[in-house]
Amino acid sequence: MQVLKKYFVSAIALLAVACGEASIPSTPVLHEGEGLLELPLVATTTAGRSYKLVGASFAITGPQSITITDTSADTVSVPLLAGLYTVQMTGSWHVERTDAPGQTVPATLVSPNPMSFTVGEGQTRPVRFLFKVAGDATADVGFSVDHGGWISGSIEFELMGGPQDPSIFAALGGTTVPFVISFASSTVTRLPGPYEKRVEVVTGPVTLQFGGTASDVLQNRVVPALEGLPLVLRLTRTPFNSEVEIDYIRLESLETGTQFGLLPEPVDGAGDSEGYPTLQPFVLDGHFDIMRNGPERSDTAFGRVHGQIAPQ
Repeated sequence: MQVLKKYFVSAIALLAVACGEASIPSTPVLHEGEGLLELPLVATTTAGRSYKLVGASFAITGPQSITITDTSADTVSVPLLAGLYTVQMTGSWHVERTDAPGQTVPATLVSPNPMSFTVGEGQTRPVRFLFKVAGDATADVGFSVDHGGWISGSIEFELMGGPQDPSIFAALGGTTVPFVISFASSTVTRLPGPYEKRVEVVTGPVTLQFGGTASDVLQNRVVPALEGLPLVLRLTRTPFNSEVEIDYIRLESLETGTQFGLLPEPVDGAGDSEGYPTLQPFVLDGHFDIMRNGPERSDTAFGRVHGQIAPQ
């Protein structure tokens, strides 16, 4: 096996918010039943460059509904009643480098929009809209890196056993939920075979986000259990056709018994000069499953997934 590259990414986690008509104090005072949404609008990459999100508006809906248009500050902290929320980013937003104000930096938003989140009483909750920008880091073997990888799209939950179904996922039956799995670094290894050529991508810690209507089970049971875990992508190509097979993709926490799995269908994909799959964006169509295993019962949901896999 030969380790080809280790990718580092200038992926921005810009924390975005909007404020209402009243001004927000620099040090908000929390009252009973409230938590704090802390949202810096400036982010610094691992390469040391700082960026700011400019021109966005945000609509926050939940136990409180707040619309924010003033995003001139570097950081905004907003007290909110504890509960489930969604935030929608709108407006003519763009990203700028802080050392070159007024000059737009090409950036791709990969987070679901709208995105769901929770606020707990007495807790501080950051909400991150994830962007990918051109990178300026260099791999340890001399390769230049320009972006990080992600898997994004939507999962369609199959209908479950009806209102009496005891599964914690029962309320999600028949719904469609946007999601993103994003990672800032990865190591790529070539695995030659007698006929097939395989590439293995082992990511650094991932960020997992769900969008759409706020879901307590996704935000409070699935995301905390899987956030920050690594992911393995295995792509295989044979010389007999142009298809690339992508192995079952699994985010799994053995400690909490939680799993989010994706089973992609084969896709058309180019090979490099040696026949290995090219790490290009692939269409994602297939099936998914989410499991939460406990000491007394196991809950599972499944259905179809559609989206895109960008391995690097």
